[in-house]
Amino acid sequence: MKVNDAIIGGLLAVFGAVIFLYTLTFPGLPGQNFGPALFPQLISIGFIASGVYFVFKGVREHATVPWFDPQPWTRSPRHIANVVFVLVALLFYIFLADTLGFLITGFICLAGLMLWLRGPSRLPSTIVIAVGSVIVIQFAFGTLLRVPLPPGLLLGWGVV
Repeated sequence: MKVNDAIIGGLLAVFGAVIFLYTLTFPGLPGQNFGPALFPQLISIGFIASGVYFVFKGVREHATVPWFDPQPWTRSPRHIANVVFVLVALLFYIFLADTLGFLITGFICLAGLMLWLRGPSRLPSTIVIAVGSVIVIQFAFGTLLRVPLPPGLLLGWGVV
């Protein structure tokens, strides 16, 4: 599927603007010039700038590139299922991360996606990679960057 850059750029710019507006609701840290909104705001500004660039590029190329050109993979049920599975994993994380916690939800999402994409024959390495990934992400955000991830069910167990 080939989509003109102007459409993708427009969506990216709107997404960046929504993220930036949402970060304005983040609380500041007392005694510091920046807070938890800094990195998301920088990323959202990058999204907006990239989106504007792609809009101009797509409009300029519209004479030779159609707005939408479906590719052969869009008729493949397996490829469509891959896209749907990624979206389901994202929704699963969004709705259950606060309840289950990052470690549990992240593990389920990563392990589920890797099982689907790599196949069940690689189950042992999938579990090792998923466990290692969520531990590294928890350490990077929770300890190094001091961005709290939801503890969920593991609150009080001394794990997070």
